Amino acid sequence: MDFPIVDLLDEELSAQWLMKHFHPEGLKCPHCQASVQEARKCRTTQTSRLMVYRCHYCHGIYNLYSGTIFAHKQLRPSQAVLLLRGVCKGEPSAAIAREIGLSRQTLLSIRRELHERAVKIQPGTPLEDTVTETDEMFQNAGEKGEKHLDEHDPPRCRANKKRGHGTYDNDRPPIVGTFGRDSGQVRLRMVNHTDKETLHKHVHKFTGDSAQVMTDEWRGYRHILRPHATVCHGKKEWARDDDGDGIREVHTNSTEGLWTSVRNFLRPFRGVHKKYLKGYVAICEFYINLRGLTTSFLSQLVACT
Repeated sequence: MDFPIVDLLDEELSAQWLMKHFHPEGLKCPHCQASVQEARKCRTTQTSRLMVYRCHYCHGIYNLYSGTIFAHKQLRPSQAVLLLRGVCKGEPSAAIAREIGLSRQTLLSIRRELHERAVKIQPGTPLEDTVTETDEMFQNAGEKGEKHLDEHDPPRCRANKKRGHGTYDNDRPPIVGTFGRDSGQVRLRMVNHTDKETLHKHVHKFTGDSAQVMTDEWRGYRHILRPHATVCHGKKEWARDDDGDGIREVHTNSTEGLWTSVRNFLRPFRGVHKKYLKGYVAICEFYINLRGLTTSFLSQLVACT
């Protein structure tokens, strides 16, 4: 059931909220960086109802959306707020489009721009935790939305149950995740396959030099340059006590729980094209790591740079 919430939002308050989150240092001319105080008001746009400013120095014209992904988009402030809310919370594009009065294709194109930006701003710093877990999951993702006219290139079956480790080519792209036990922060990346080089690169990038790394027995994790302990899922071993204190500290149960959160985030979309999966994974990472929406995150997400 769709709810016409866009009609109940105040446009002026929505514009103030966008101003705070899009331009935390204040609105400036995108051409010469002069403050909006050094500009005069020209007019109000007909569709988006935004004030247009003309710079006193360079005579450039700009508005609230300038310098962001929403530049040249004819969205009212209330529509922009609800679009961002839906994308960050992982709501399906069709449902958001109906509620805010946009076409699905228009909303999907904006969503993909936001996802591409989310991939660029994913944190590349290692987790500060002393104990981490790393694991991988395989997400069924084919070529949703593409027509397969070649009889030798049929679309994949909906239940892709190919045996063995998934790869990008067999429509089961791997998602590698590292979880910090102390902070609860995660690092998620979609990769093409789970070979030794890929997994070693991920672990070494997102864990500290002295961090204890817990993994399963998959051979791709062998010989990583970290203090390393494994559990053998093939032998039905899920947790083990190595130091004799009565606590089974060697396990990857936290990452197993992480995959539940990732799958729950992706499930409402009813399939994602594998070419765009990394964008959904990036948004999911921020969804897990951020307890609430922050101005810093949103200003980076919508920036055009």
